[in-house]
Amino acid sequence: MAALWQRNLVGTVVVACAVSAFVALDFGPPWAAYRNTLTPELVIPDGRSGTADGQTWRVDSIRYLNRTPLSFGPQLPQGTVLTVIVVDWSGTPRPGYCKGVLTDGERRWDAEGVGGFSPIPPEGVKPLCDKPGRIQFGFVLPSDAVPTALDVTHDGQITARMLL
Repeated sequence: MAALWQRNLVGTVVVACAVSAFVALDFGPPWAAYRNTLTPELVIPDGRSGTADGQTWRVDSIRYLNRTPLSFGPQLPQGTVLTVIVVDWSGTPRPGYCKGVLTDGERRWDAEGVGGFSPIPPEGVKPLCDKPGRIQFGFVLPSDAVPTALDVTHDGQITARMLL
């Protein structure tokens, strides 16, 4: 009877270890990727710059517009404001494009694409986040929204969170 009990205990331990290893190996990387969509690699205080992974980020300017800056194209929807943020990015580029996402801690707004409501960038500012330089992001927000941070994302993962 004792040998049967020991055999069952050893079998249970082996199965528990195998299941634990399977769960860790199978769900570990997707869980880490999901966690990085919520937790930024770098948090930068308001008015400062920050560096991580060879990249330095800084909010250069913020403008609030209550009408479209273009003399053509659609007008802003009623009850909205256009927030234009210029970010200075230096350092090593990552493959692909990055995106700007504005948040107030509860809601999130993606940056307008090229040809949307965003103004034409001034000289020396780019509308695309493909390589280091000064980059312009435009956001159409409800007029009562008070954004607290700008997230720059690569492949859905937050690279830098700049507090506003």
